[in-house]
Amino acid sequence: MRETHVHPRVPRHQERPPLRDVDGKKLRPDVESHGLPRPPGRVPRGPGADRRRRTAFDRNERQLRTTRGASPWVLAIDIGNTNITLGAFPVRPPAGGGAPRALATGRLSTHRHTTADEYGLSLRQYLEHAGLPLKALAGVAIASVVPPLDEVFGELCPQYLGRPALFVGPATRTGVEVRYDRPAEVGADRIVNAAAAFARYGRACIVIDFGTATTFDCVDGRGAYLGGAIAPGPQMAAESLYQRTAKLPLMGAFRKPGRAIGKNTLDSMASGLYHGYVGLSEGILARLKAEMGGAPLVLATGGLSPLLGKEIGGIKEIVPDLTLEGLWLIWRLNQDKK
Repeated sequence: MRETHVHPRVPRHQERPPLRDVDGKKLRPDVESHGLPRPPGRVPRGPGADRRRRTAFDRNERQLRTTRGASPWVLAIDIGNTNITLGAFPVRPPAGGGAPRALATGRLSTHRHTTADEYGLSLRQYLEHAGLPLKALAGVAIASVVPPLDEVFGELCPQYLGRPALFVGPATRTGVEVRYDRPAEVGADRIVNAAAAFARYGRACIVIDFGTATTFDCVDGRGAYLGGAIAPGPQMAAESLYQRTAKLPLMGAFRKPGRAIGKNTLDSMASGLYHGYVGLSEGILARLKAEMGGAPLVLATGGLSPLLGKEIGGIKEIVPDLTLEGLWLIWRLNQDKK
């Protein structure tokens, strides 16, 4: 005789309550099973069902990944005092010559106490979001002006990216002769900018980098780095006004005011900072040009270059990602060396 199992009825107070939406309405059984409503129409089942469910967004994303993963790429990382700027470039230069075109760019905030694991996971998420497969990563080049983070990125690159990092330093092949009293004192980003500018134009240049600090770097007609000037950046000046005075407020983002004559405290501060940096830049440029002689090409880079570059007389081109281009160039130069 076949044994029959009888399941006891679950007491009402132990029954599983139905799922409800935010308005308290009971969800349908098909919603309860997965927490999401099924799409209208026939639901694909069986082998390949997941593939048939893919949307146009999924297909476009897959196509983007396939296109970008077809050839190797290089990750350039510029570690600044305020932001860490990222840029991915194809390993090979453009077929028609000229500057490389970035596959993707991004930014992380600079925090000196962030661990290798935290930055490593952030980088992995960024690369996944940008559709850049790690298996196609050929190398990493880094310029850093934040020494505490050198060890952090030196650790995370092989661990999370699978590649050691090339840090630009005094012993790195850059293609630039450094004519500085003590070459080791020059910030890596300044040398990288000089290398990128000369590679782009092949002539004497002055590069203005509007970052946490505003730097002016001079390159002669043979590609030698001559030195330059360093001034506080606009945001640093704004913070100093707030910290060193009793009544001036802390400004928000650096901006161009509607007029030079401010009608309130914030507008007056914005006018002083914006027009002050325009005048500062034009004055320093005039003196640098006089010492260099000839007619050096002037270009602007850095996070604030799109805002200030158009206002400053003498700037011929704005290249916000010049430092990243220079890192790509130096990485290639050091691979050829091998």
